[in-house]
Amino acid sequence: MRRLEVAVFAIAFALAGLIAFAFLWSGDGPYAWLADANGVRGTTFVSYGPCPPPAGDCSVDGPVSLETMRGWHRQWVAYVTGAQADPQISFRRRLFTAAEYSHMADVRRVCGGAKVVLATAIIVIAVRLQRAWLRRDALRLVRDGAVAATLGVLVVGVVAAVAFDPLFLLFHEIFFPQGNFLFDPATSNLIRLYPDWYWQGITGLVAGSFIGLAAVVAGTCTLALRKLRTR
Repeated sequence: MRRLEVAVFAIAFALAGLIAFAFLWSGDGPYAWLADANGVRGTTFVSYGPCPPPAGDCSVDGPVSLETMRGWHRQWVAYVTGAQADPQISFRRRLFTAAEYSHMADVRRVCGGAKVVLATAIIVIAVRLQRAWLRRDALRLVRDGAVAATLGVLVVGVVAAVAFDPLFLLFHEIFFPQGNFLFDPATSNLIRLYPDWYWQGITGLVAGSFIGLAAVVAGTCTLALRKLRTR
């Protein structure tokens, strides 16, 4: 029974922490930090639209600054997290395809589900803490749950470090089973806006932040328990 209680608390703690840090690090500030760390100053976007006659509509490659990339990232984050109702559009020449807009609409739905999971996890943590408090076992529960959650995240982190691409693909296959997340790197501006360095970096930030928080929580509880024993 004790192991089950710790496991439930650890899962809720991990879900709440990871989701919260994912939202926290989704801003354009971390995007710029990661770009700078990888020496990125800009990229090239493919635009679609009117060209001089007789070409009609055509695709054209053009340079895009890091500041423009940050702006697009900021707009996409606002859309998928629910801060704005509609995605940003480009005028005259299209930068993102209908398939890319469709995928980001699915990302928005996943983010909405993540908010529900976050709220549920917080409720589970509160209920478990209240029950443990009545038994005078809250500190041990939090310590053991934080340690268990840390170990779980570390295991996933080690797997991600040696097999990031398969794990990233598995994640998308689970949350986007319709398969509309596969784009051609040669023509997709969404992939150019969010290349490997972004996903690897943001995954490291989220996991590292959670492990740091869990270590502080576990350490604080351990010290508090030692003080109680010496009284």
